[in-house]
Amino acid sequence: MKEPAIASSECRGPIFAVCSAEAAIFLTIWLALLVWGRTELFRDPGTFWHTAVGQRILDSGQIVRTDPFSFTFPGRPWVEYEWLADCAMALVYRAAGWDGLLLVTATLLAGIYAWTASRLLRSGLHWLPSLLLLGMVLGASSQNFHARPVILSIALLGWTFAWLVEVEAGRRSLASLVWMVPVYILWGNSHGGVLAGIGTLGLASGGWSLAWLVGRPSPVRGWRDVLTLAALLAGSAACVVLNPYGLDLARSWAAILRMPLGQLIQEHAPLDLAQGSGRIMVLLAAGYVAALAGVFPRRPRVTWLLPLAWIVLAVERVRHAPLAAIVIAIAVADLLPYCRWSRWLAQRGMFTPDRPIPTRGFRCWGVPLAVVLLAVVLQVGRVAAPVIGHGWVHLDPAHWPVALLPELKAIEQTGSQRPRIFNDMLFGGFLIFHTPRLAIFIDDRCEYYGREFLEAYVRAQRDEPGQVQRWQQQYGFDHALVESGSTIDRYLDRSGRWRLVRRSGPAALWRKKGIGD
Repeated sequence: MKEPAIASSECRGPIFAVCSAEAAIFLTIWLALLVWGRTELFRDPGTFWHTAVGQRILDSGQIVRTDPFSFTFPGRPWVEYEWLADCAMALVYRAAGWDGLLLVTATLLAGIYAWTASRLLRSGLHWLPSLLLLGMVLGASSQNFHARPVILSIALLGWTFAWLVEVEAGRRSLASLVWMVPVYILWGNSHGGVLAGIGTLGLASGGWSLAWLVGRPSPVRGWRDVLTLAALLAGSAACVVLNPYGLDLARSWAAILRMPLGQLIQEHAPLDLAQGSGRIMVLLAAGYVAALAGVFPRRPRVTWLLPLAWIVLAVERVRHAPLAAIVIAIAVADLLPYCRWSRWLAQRGMFTPDRPIPTRGFRCWGVPLAVVLLAVVLQVGRVAAPVIGHGWVHLDPAHWPVALLPELKAIEQTGSQRPRIFNDMLFGGFLIFHTPRLAIFIDDRCEYYGREFLEAYVRAQRDEPGQVQRWQQQYGFDHALVESGSTIDRYLDRSGRWRLVRRSGPAALWRKKGIGD
């Protein structure tokens, strides 16, 4: 009986004569993100206040230590644990505006996922199932794509996990993990996602040490290696103290983890199967479990098991979905050659064991590099052009109160003292950036406001809108910016104490009667 032909996993076609498969994937994702992300990557209020904080640090040359934006807790200390990323965002904004932040975000994400696709292709998987798996990774993660420091954590967790995979496979030495120490210190000053990296490193270290103790194959070969891993963990965790805030940074992280933020912020809510991204995450997890099951009765490597922990975390909080997704993809790329299902794929021309794609060198990355550099030149030079040029980013007026900015700026200029405004949490970051002289009521820096205040805000939003009047008496604000059609919006309408200034798209601006009448 004739053996079935085994197709190469290498992509073919005219474009690949001058561009590698990975480069083509990069360009495709990059362009798609620039088009889709024109509005979608700017739907999180954190983009605005992170940039504003970075600008303040660059202007003053000092770290922000007390809240400069709200009036609810004057003088309360604030730990901005993402200060380094804030400065980077502010520098990019100064150089190229929102378009620059879109370009940086799209380039980072495209690079992350093109590199992930490369690992799948080089495992021997055909380009078609590789792209299908990559599409599932993107679909499960896209809900958390924002122009925010979280993108850095997706990249660095993928790098961490891939390095651990390489060490366990024997392609890198245990000592090479020392590079994680300086990277984690920088990561810890840029985003709290460093805890994901430290936790993953800790699980791998514990698993390898246990495997050695029971006589199983492991990168750990003796107590010296155990102590080396312990030292690496301690060094990686040094970001807890090697930062401008000292141990207050760890206390801030702990406060966030204790808060029931799922009822306030979508990315902290449990995985929602009503959302397409939630269903894709379940399919991706099921595919990984099936691939892992195909390894048995061979004893799985420790790193092949680590995605199980990330799947649990993704179910608990949707913000973990992109972290779980990239870990799954990297694990599948490593275990697939040892999986019995790979034989089934090989018989259908979808898997080619021991036939890595040849490396074509720098030449085949020339096209994407040239296009990205062109975009940088256009944006820094403020040259208008669709997709890659200046002026492309569009803040969605159906999501943000951009149409109300003239009225908000007029309020900002009234009086000798800083005006106060009540606002819904969604609009806090928007106001911080666009009307910096307005003192706001709340924004999404939840650890700053504290659990008790946030719970009172949730109750006001849901069934106690009269609390707004008590807050008005306590804090003395004269204006309110609230979501159109919300419980608070309806309360202000029927209370008789407030006059509608203007309603536009997602928001309604109210003024206390007797003020400016």
